[in-house]
Amino acid sequence: MGSENECDSPTTDDPPSAPPSGDAGGEEGKAIPFITLSFAADGKAQFAVTEEARAMLADISGPLSVISVVGMYRTGKSFLLNRILLGQTGGFPVGNTVNACTKGLWIWSKPLRAKAADGTPVNLLVIDTEGLGSLDASTQHDCSIFALALLVSSFFIYNSVGSISESAVENLSLVVNLTKFIRVSEADGGEEDGSQFASHFPKFLWVVRDFSLLLVDEKGRDISSKEYLDTALREIKGFSDKVVGKNRIRSMIRAFFQDRDCFPLVRPVEDESLLQDLCNQGEEVLRPEFAVQMKALRARVFSSANPKLIHG
Repeated sequence: MGSENECDSPTTDDPPSAPPSGDAGGEEGKAIPFITLSFAADGKAQFAVTEEARAMLADISGPLSVISVVGMYRTGKSFLLNRILLGQTGGFPVGNTVNACTKGLWIWSKPLRAKAADGTPVNLLVIDTEGLGSLDASTQHDCSIFALALLVSSFFIYNSVGSISESAVENLSLVVNLTKFIRVSEADGGEEDGSQFASHFPKFLWVVRDFSLLLVDEKGRDISSKEYLDTALREIKGFSDKVVGKNRIRSMIRAFFQDRDCFPLVRPVEDESLLQDLCNQGEEVLRPEFAVQMKALRARVFSSANPKLIHG
């Protein structure tokens, strides 16, 4: 599908609100392991915050906003984090093989400077997550990663490639299992029904890479990216078990992520041969439309990074 991969060298393409450019191990920060995930003999997930991450977090004062990027493996999540959010090429580890590169959750070791929607300055923590659907990961493992990223975030980016097709929606079928992994109700006993999830879940932004469709409705009228997303999440007609299952995914996404939007990005370059080494290419090779969209996405994140709230 032409997702972007290897990133090694620094760039100077930084917006005013993004961090200064620097290499992955420079004084401006580096990617460090944040939360590791393992499973006990009884199948229960076990999470552990690394000592390096604990020490980093203990030194931060002031409001915190937390942005996580989640998506299927090998879809260019780390490119989005490094080039678009961090404003540099080196940063979170990436690769160009069929194997998942990131394991567990990783965090950038220096908080970035950002603002909440009301203009309040905040410390922005950036988190990369293990790609979903990798060859060596189970559904339980993916659900655990997905649920953990949701719970720690105030801004949740779901990264995919192509369009919000039926298969793209089905890739988010993990939402069906969230009631097994997250509990927010205070009553003891009984099953979690997810009815209170929306008040605890973060802002949801679906970033669609290599997008080539026109944003128009069935009558050819222009629509917004939000309307495009909501149209894709409408229930489909039918009563077969397969249709009921598809509509359950859609209804849960709508219910759990009430503050949701979509941000399409066109294919970054015309030359297919540049995709495998895109992070090392200068901005002059990027399609002008992609360069504009990249800066708009970065500005949007850094100007609406609301603080992470607990119980409120």
